[in-house]
Amino acid sequence: MRILDLGCGSGRDLSDWGVTPFDDVTGLDINGRGLEQARLRFPNRKYFHGAGESIPFPDASFDRLLCLLALPYMNIPKALEEIHRVLVPGGSFAASLHPPAFSWAELRHNAFPRPIPTLFRSYVLGNGIWFHCTGRTLGFVKGRTESFQTERGTQRALVRAGFADVGFRRVLRPAGEIFIVEARATIRLSFMGAGTVPRKASAS
Repeated sequence: MRILDLGCGSGRDLSDWGVTPFDDVTGLDINGRGLEQARLRFPNRKYFHGAGESIPFPDASFDRLLCLLALPYMNIPKALEEIHRVLVPGGSFAASLHPPAFSWAELRHNAFPRPIPTLFRSYVLGNGIWFHCTGRTLGFVKGRTESFQTERGTQRALVRAGFADVGFRRVLRPAGEIFIVEARATIRLSFMGAGTVPRKASAS
C-alpha cells in the first residue's frame, strides 16, 4: 500500500496505525532538519520537503494518507483539497486533531499573561470557533495558521473537500487522549477541463 505521512517530522513508528514493513511509505514535511533525521531513522522510506497546502505529488498517488499532529497547523480546507487530490478514489485518510480543551490549556498555561503569546493563543481560539461554525480557517501574521477542531467543523470541511464515511474517535494513549478523524476520498467529477498538472516533489 502506498502511504503518505503528511507532516512526518523526524520520522515515526506507524505500526499503531496499521502500517507494516511491506507498505511503501513516503514522508512529507516543511522542516528540512527533521527530514534529515527521518532519513537516518527510516532509510527504507522516501522523504520530501513540502507543505500540506501544496502537496508536491500527482493526482491519485497514494492509497492512504496519515496526518498526525500536523493538520491543526495548516489551512485546513486547502490541505484537505490537496489530500483528496493525491488519494486514489476510495483512499483512506486519518488525522489526529486538537480538541478545544487543548487550545484553552495552551492559553492558560503557556501564554497568559505574556502579551504576544496571549494574542496568538486568542487568535487560535477564535480561529477554532470560526472553524467550528464554517469548516474554514483564517490565517494569522505571515500566513501562520493554527486552530482547534470540532466534529462539526471537521465534518463540514471534509464533506466540502470530497470525503465521505467520516468518523471520529477518541483514543487514550500514555501521553493522554487524542482526537482522531477518519474518512474516505470519493470520486469528484471535474467540469473545468482535463485535470491538474502533476507536481514535482523535492527531496531537499
